[in-house]
Amino acid sequence: MTDETANGPSLIKLGKLANGKHFDKLEDQWLPALENPEYSWRELLPIAGQVGRQGAPERADALVETLLERVEKKDGTQTALSAARLAAGQVPTADSLRKLLQRLYRENTPEFDELPELLETLFADDRPLDEIAPLADLYSQLSPGAYVVDLSFLVPGIVETLRPNNGVVTVRFDDRRNEYGPATVTKLAPKPADHFPALVLYDPDQLRELAAADAAAFVILAIDSQREDKLGYRDLKGWVSGLLGEKGWKSWWPDAKAALKRNPMVALSAGSQPVIRKLRQADRYEDRLRREFDHRRDPVRKLQGVLDYLDELAREEKQSSTESRADNDLLVHFGNGSAKIAMASLQDNPGLALVALTVHAEVAARGVDTVRSNPKAAAAVLARITDPAGLVDDLPDAQLGRVLVYLRKALPDRWGPTWASLLSRAGRRLCESICRGLVEGKQGEVLENVLLAAVARPSTSPELLGWMWRTRFTSGAGGRWLQGLDSLPVPRMADAMFELLDSLGKLYGMSMEEKHLKPLESARTALTTQSSTPLLGVLDAADRREAKRLKGIISANAGVSPALRTQLLGYLRSKHADIFVEQSKEWEDGSFIYTTKAGLQHQQSILNRIIEDDIPQVAKEIGEAAAHGDLSENAEYTAALEKRDQLASTATRLESELVLAKVISPDMAESAFVNVGTRVTARQLASGEEEVYTFLGPWDTDVENRVLNYQAPLSRAFMGASPGDQVSFGEGADERAWEIVSVEPALG
Repeated sequence: MTDETANGPSLIKLGKLANGKHFDKLEDQWLPALENPEYSWRELLPIAGQVGRQGAPERADALVETLLERVEKKDGTQTALSAARLAAGQVPTADSLRKLLQRLYRENTPEFDELPELLETLFADDRPLDEIAPLADLYSQLSPGAYVVDLSFLVPGIVETLRPNNGVVTVRFDDRRNEYGPATVTKLAPKPADHFPALVLYDPDQLRELAAADAAAFVILAIDSQREDKLGYRDLKGWVSGLLGEKGWKSWWPDAKAALKRNPMVALSAGSQPVIRKLRQADRYEDRLRREFDHRRDPVRKLQGVLDYLDELAREEKQSSTESRADNDLLVHFGNGSAKIAMASLQDNPGLALVALTVHAEVAARGVDTVRSNPKAAAAVLARITDPAGLVDDLPDAQLGRVLVYLRKALPDRWGPTWASLLSRAGRRLCESICRGLVEGKQGEVLENVLLAAVARPSTSPELLGWMWRTRFTSGAGGRWLQGLDSLPVPRMADAMFELLDSLGKLYGMSMEEKHLKPLESARTALTTQSSTPLLGVLDAADRREAKRLKGIISANAGVSPALRTQLLGYLRSKHADIFVEQSKEWEDGSFIYTTKAGLQHQQSILNRIIEDDIPQVAKEIGEAAAHGDLSENAEYTAALEKRDQLASTATRLESELVLAKVISPDMAESAFVNVGTRVTARQLASGEEEVYTFLGPWDTDVENRVLNYQAPLSRAFMGASPGDQVSFGEGADERAWEIVSVEPALG
């Protein structure tokens, strides 16, 4: 670089003149240099400082004074003050600069009443300007009401007073105060008037107004107060809730979130509690959405992003009377992209193709110029799905719900069966949505068939059964529809729910796995809907026979909770106490052989005859046969011996049985249920014919007159039954069934 420029001497030459102490020449070149547009005051100021450092402070003072006059004239007092602050470090002994600094501080802060006196105090000190100027600069920012930070305190402070005679500053930090003098005031760091944490404490009304008027500006101001250019959801919620209250936050956040999403200087992370970042350069919301759609590899996430955008538009249009904020170019891009996904996934993933068709249809419904869809596309894709219920496992609930709405529009004549086919695997919310849609869409017959199948096999459709039981007792459209179904009476529904609980309880009991506990708890919750009132109604309507059956179901059910079992059995006991009376089951007591007095006497007489008549007679026959000689070939003798042994064995058996014999008591015969000693009138269910059976001991049997041994298999089928109960005997085609008509004593 040469020593000359087109507009005069170069900075290098000016520096050489200062270093060489050629001050006269430098002064001659100074004004031309100030006029040179190529030089800034920041470049010229060090040259003047060099003159002072070369032992000519008066000349340096003159050069600086001329420079600052030119800066003030050209750029104003604010720039002149900045230049003067730097000049204090270059020429710390300049008298003109001392006066100039005081004037510029006063003119730049005219509202600071205490400052002039304070400046007089500060600059009266003989210390060099490079020590005084920083202090004066700090004090000039400490007017009452200014915000400051002292790292010794957790919260920002606000200046309350400043005493100009000694420079003592009083600062309030929320509910505490502290004083700072010239020796300690440097611990304070001034903050701008819009310092967010300070506004929260000392001027919340200003923040409330900003939050209401411009949510994005409010959030950006909050972000600026953070060390990093981002703000967490919880911090934002805490501030806004403190300003507007919890209710105010709930109404403020949805609108604010929408505004932040569309602000080109802000970016939100995904999720319900996003992190909010301030961007270094503008980035349109729609441009970000387009990039996300194009760069995502997962087509499911691609399509979900489009659905989220459509939902966002719908919410905004519903909440606002202004025109839609939809970006048509972006919608066209989304629509065409969705159509491409549908085509690409048709062969290998028809479920995904359905989602893509749904998204394309929703985009096209907004009237944008996207590619047209084939009206038969939905049916063609659906035909490729061999198990429509599998869509429940393959697609997220939110997307599956949109697919069902699309199919209802695309297939007006066959959507009902398609919807119903998903019910066996649908979760609670989706199940209720599908059932409600089928009822409202006049597809009741389709739903009825599915419900009947679910009742027949409860474990295959647990959530569907839960919906049926809960809804049956409501007053809505679904409840009224179920109440009108003769094919699904409440007792039948209750039986299906109990069967479901039993199977789920056994499954969980065997595995003890968490995945089996959740459906069990869901079924329990469904059964006890409305504080178990519907279930208690079933018990209330049960006659004795039904109550007895329900008692058995409830007592043995593996899925009924202990608390519910106690409640239900207690309710049954209050209605049918007799079914809880423990029966004396004499027919199961093997320590006795029950018989009538006549039967006992008859058996005793048989034993007496054998002992008193038959055995002596056979002994006589043995003696007579022995008198004939050779016993080895004496047939009469051998036959007599065998007869003696048989009689002895019979007598021994009879003696053993008679020891166990017990006469049927009147209490047994007079029991209210079928017992040993009772006569039973039973009606055959198949023919309606009544038959009378008498159940006595084994020594009283008369099969032709239907007097049966109570130990016989047919008798055991009747034992314990009460009038109104049904009993059955046999299996398959040989099975017979009766209803007990009456039970009475069989003994006179």
